[in-house]
Amino acid sequence: MNTQKAQPRLYSSKESLLALKAHLSAKNAKLPKSPTIEDYITYIKKLSIRLKQGPLDFWIPNVYRRVIQVIRLMSSEDGFVQNKDKEKNFKALGLTIQRSSSRSKTTIETGAETGSNAIQQYVILPAIDQVLEEMEAHSDDINTFASTHFFTNEVLLVYEYSTTVLNFLLSAKKTRNFEIIVLESETENLGKQFATDLGKHQLNVTLTPFTNAYAIMQRVNKILLGVDAILKNGGLLMHPGTYAICVLAKQFAVPVIVLSGAHKLTPKYAFDQTTFNELVSPLKINPNSTIEQMSIGITFDYVPPEYISLYITNQGQYTPQSIYQLFSDFYNVKDEDI
Repeated sequence: MNTQKAQPRLYSSKESLLALKAHLSAKNAKLPKSPTIEDYITYIKKLSIRLKQGPLDFWIPNVYRRVIQVIRLMSSEDGFVQNKDKEKNFKALGLTIQRSSSRSKTTIETGAETGSNAIQQYVILPAIDQVLEEMEAHSDDINTFASTHFFTNEVLLVYEYSTTVLNFLLSAKKTRNFEIIVLESETENLGKQFATDLGKHQLNVTLTPFTNAYAIMQRVNKILLGVDAILKNGGLLMHPGTYAICVLAKQFAVPVIVLSGAHKLTPKYAFDQTTFNELVSPLKINPNSTIEQMSIGITFDYVPPEYISLYITNQGQYTPQSIYQLFSDFYNVKDEDI
């Protein structure tokens, strides 16, 4: 576990993809003169390491892993031969482009475009665009499951601000009436804003302090959570306090449902609260405090898989025991070293 002041994220997942496109388009991109698919993959991996904000920045490696997987799939489906013979590579790509676009066929045959430029234009950049589309549509895909998980007049508990959870509740509101209890975190104090935004849409919302979690749990039918990272063992990393909520939920037999885009899949394993964590400045934990001497706080809570009932993602619904299947589809094991 590291002891340091937490640094703000410079790139969101979407911004990191836009940064990747900008780096690839730059004239000084450090690529071979005639790069192959594997050269581009190596470049993307190196860029991920450069942009990554410390050991707990999972977002950039995750989306770059996804881009690399899409590149591998696109180049494989198109019959692109991955080897160091540039002439064979160019020929294979040329055949692919002829099948997909008459304009591309003309470009290749007239020699107006080099093989490396064609690889970037017809494989690399479309792969990035596809991942961007997946991320932009992930909330709508998750919302398709909203009406199937609630009964009328249920009481739902939410914790910490999550746009994915917010959109899910708004979608469920179209067919169900329910009550929402928002637990206010004792650290970043985002619960009030979450309750306010829910209330703007005429939802029945109650804001309550985190210390009331035990008292209200017997009224709760389901818990909805966002997530910072879904780990390969089926556990998750989330805001401090999440583990306590999930332990209470298990005691009261309340299902815990986690909503997340598949880009939060993180091919790592955690064994306890210190595997992926860092100790941060007291003012990061409670910026409104006037007390200078406070106990140092942690960045994440690790929640083991036995406390999670279901993951709902834009790629489908999974139990913690079956989430490994999504990892196998979403990433390539070769890229877990990022």
